[in-house]
Amino acid sequence: MQGYLAAIDQGIISVGNFLAAIALARAVDPTEFGVYSVGFLLIHMLRAVQDGLIIQPINTFGATMPRDEFRHFVSANAVLQIGLAAGSAGVAAGLGWLLILTGNDTAGPTLFGLWFVSITWQIQEFFRRIFYTRRNVQHAVINTTIANGVRLGVMFVWLRLGALNSGVDGLDAIAWGSLAALIVGIWQTRSYWTNGALNLRATLARNWHFGRWVLGGSLANWAASEIYPIIAAGMVNFAAAGAYRALQTLVAPVHVLLRALDTFFTPRAAGIYQRDGAPGLSRMLRWIYFIAGLPILGLLVVSNLFPETLLRLLYGETYLVYSGGLMLMALYYGLWYAYWPLQIAFKALQITRPIFIANSAAIISMFTLGFWLIHRWGLYGAVGGQALNALIVTLVLWWGWRVAMKANGQEPS
Repeated sequence: MQGYLAAIDQGIISVGNFLAAIALARAVDPTEFGVYSVGFLLIHMLRAVQDGLIIQPINTFGATMPRDEFRHFVSANAVLQIGLAAGSAGVAAGLGWLLILTGNDTAGPTLFGLWFVSITWQIQEFFRRIFYTRRNVQHAVINTTIANGVRLGVMFVWLRLGALNSGVDGLDAIAWGSLAALIVGIWQTRSYWTNGALNLRATLARNWHFGRWVLGGSLANWAASEIYPIIAAGMVNFAAAGAYRALQTLVAPVHVLLRALDTFFTPRAAGIYQRDGAPGLSRMLRWIYFIAGLPILGLLVVSNLFPETLLRLLYGETYLVYSGGLMLMALYYGLWYAYWPLQIAFKALQITRPIFIANSAAIISMFTLGFWLIHRWGLYGAVGGQALNALIVTLVLWWGWRVAMKANGQEPS
């Protein structure tokens, strides 16, 4: 039952992101849609930091903690999370303000506009991920529904009033939805908190000891898999980033499904490894690939068969000229699927260094071949560079998995 609820939860997120992207793309020009796309990717960067410092330690340690110990642990992490959210909001506002003062009227407002969503979205996501750790996925579904319902409702009202005019408006809609869900989340999580003394220093040290490689790997993964549109915005223009996002939206459910796998299976993989060792973890990995492979490969095939039809249906004629890039985007997402479940397994093994190494190798490729590809082919070079990065990560992680299984006395699956 929990698995079905997790699928529903991620489906709501997927539909919400999809509808919001389509509504905004139709309401604004490609440059403003590019502003939204860059801001959305920077939110993903914040999620990478949050994952490494807070979420993954909670997933790994909190999944098997007794109730009282978990309450102290998660309460201390809540304080750390609030500090992280406030700090990132301050950095976004400060850097954005400086860019505005220097006359940058595109990147400056984009960064400044992230302050609101930086606070609300991070804390709401923190609540949502706690539910997965303690197997209360039904609460996550309720919280997600509120966040996306309010977000889309705000956008609908703004559209009717003619007030949905910029990419920052799209980011603000996320923030308002997250704020509504955050308020509900405080009530939903009321049984998780404690009034007892919190050892913030010990909690941070524990998180850092486990999560430093996860943090490095998450940031490296973000850089390897999501920074190309930002580079394209800088090297080409923000409209290129908008076109990238328009193509990506067609296959974005793959991304959401992969995130669902990480959210749902990481704490369970940790428990299975503790109970059944490497053989149990290997069996689980095979099932993840089989279950996820059917919908992912089906979606990628459909998007390649009807690229122009899908683009015209969603965006009219605006992005039709970029239909040739959809095949590269599908290749990129297919390779992403090829390595993503391995990251879950490595986290369960508490061996996170291979993730960092794999993504670091991809970053080296990005700052060499990637820049050349963008310079040579613009948008198509950016998508092709993403696919190359995913291939590098796939090869390194599969090699690392073989080494890890042999070290555990198992033949790699």
